[in-house]
Amino acid sequence: MKKQIYFTVLAAVALITLSCCSKKAEPVKNEAPKSEVKAEAPAVVSEGWLDCTSLKSIYIDSGIFEHIGFAVPAYNLAKQNIMDGIKYHVSSITLENETKPDTFMRNFANGITIDDMEIFTSSKGVSIRVPIQERIHFITLDNAMKNCKENGIMMRGHVLVWHSQTPRAFFCEEFNPGKPFVSTEEMDARQEWYIKSVLEHVTAWEKANNDGKHIIYAWDVVNEALSDNATADNYLRDASSSAWYAIYQSEDYIVNAFRYANKYAPNDVLLAYNDYNEFQGEKHNGYLKIIDSILDAKDDKTLPARIDIAGMQSHNQTAWPSISEYETCIKNFIAKGLDIQVTELDITGSWKGGNNFEKANPEAQKKTYYDYFKLYQKYRKTDSTNGISGITFWGITDEVSWRGAAAPLLFKGFKTKPAYYGVIEAAK
Repeated sequence: MKKQIYFTVLAAVALITLSCCSKKAEPVKNEAPKSEVKAEAPAVVSEGWLDCTSLKSIYIDSGIFEHIGFAVPAYNLAKQNIMDGIKYHVSSITLENETKPDTFMRNFANGITIDDMEIFTSSKGVSIRVPIQERIHFITLDNAMKNCKENGIMMRGHVLVWHSQTPRAFFCEEFNPGKPFVSTEEMDARQEWYIKSVLEHVTAWEKANNDGKHIIYAWDVVNEALSDNATADNYLRDASSSAWYAIYQSEDYIVNAFRYANKYAPNDVLLAYNDYNEFQGEKHNGYLKIIDSILDAKDDKTLPARIDIAGMQSHNQTAWPSISEYETCIKNFIAKGLDIQVTELDITGSWKGGNNFEKANPEAQKKTYYDYFKLYQKYRKTDSTNGISGITFWGITDEVSWRGAAAPLLFKGFKTKPAYYGVIEAAK
């Protein structure tokens, strides 16, 4: 989704939380008439996120899922009070923005001079000029991988190919944003060069700094290529919103991305297609068609494609989608022979238009999280069956969520909400 929305309040929240956590939680006020008040211990309003049962102990240590994760801005990884909570609760993170194309290509925005170019020859024999590797901004990623290594955390890579948060210069002649788009042949070579550059950099870093063991265990290879107004015949984002489609006029760029990711990623790094409203009508059907196109290329003798994971973003609402609609989506992906990762989970109240959502009712939100985690366990991956292998919450606390006003997450001010207990109780 549109994670471009940034918040800068996290440091302030942490300070507030230190004060709040020292205070004893107030019991819930019972407004029933005295004759109806039951002689029970008052319910706990909330606990500090280091004082409650860890999500990891419930869902990872017990072997239910392979990963539970949070989306996190890279700058928070250096804050030990935040990292302490991350490594307590989860086994995996997704960087909100720092592994997207516009971060890696941040130096491309104003074009590339000839002195900063070199020749790249693609697998199809097309030779083009590309920026030298030193122009790709890997510093933030390297620091994030270092922090993950030091804290025993793994990472999902998000994302290699996306219509959004990709510099226009990447699609233009001479990497000059003022010039026309390049040909399909050149764009194909650029796509291969970019995917090769990113994946080989990560592999080299892991070899040099982590004995070759993976920090990044999965990549969203292509993100959000499907149209919100999908029909049976036209299910991809069109040229008005996607430079990829403007150049290709087909889904070839999607299949090619999985060819190149397969070529340059280690075989045990999982490759995912990722999208939102992935359960909905013709958009869901379009998702299945994309999977089929990638699978059709898996036995290609020259450049075979590989897809391992269907990414379900799951930016959902307490009353939408229905559990049955969501379950059908899960079953259809598993039937394709894929595992599933729930990649960007959060739950709000009802949609009000645009990027506006009602604040989630706490008890309704708790029940929805409970229902989802019951469903996730029903379809979890096992040694003998495909299924759901991991769940990532899109953020840590409501205050820094991209949909913060709608209170979509499990924690507020680093203290538990009813939603957290819905997730915990679902494992019982």
